[in-house]
Amino acid sequence: MRELTPQQRDRVFQNSRAFQNLSPDKQARIRQQFNQWDRMSPSQQAKLRENEATWRRLTPEQREHIKNDILPKWRQMPWDRQQIIKQKLGILQNMPEYARNQRLSDPNFTRGMTDEERSVLDDLSHTHVGAPDNPSE
Repeated sequence: MRELTPQQRDRVFQNSRAFQNLSPDKQARIRQQFNQWDRMSPSQQAKLRENEATWRRLTPEQREHIKNDILPKWRQMPWDRQQIIKQKLGILQNMPEYARNQRLSDPNFTRGMTDEERSVLDDLSHTHVGAPDNPSE
């Protein structure tokens, strides 16, 4: 559906019995998500596709751990602390596992981070899902 134009998507929605049977709130949420998609740059869309593919490759246990353990911690963190973790994840993202582990155990790399922030950084770096882009993820 993402590859359709907004007009084509509207026609699909109008002709879809399943969509029409959804609550007005659910229909509005779906439309809003597609509007957000349409406003993204091609690089943002590619990044989102990559994140979705990574998520699909995770085991059910990994997904549950992220949803139930990591995400609640992430949502509690102040924005500036989230940015620090995102920056460090960017450094770690393409490293081989041994190099990533070495960097994570370097006290200079995690200087100024709390134990909880280090734990979240470690978990996210090993699951390769990156940091959530917004609080609703």
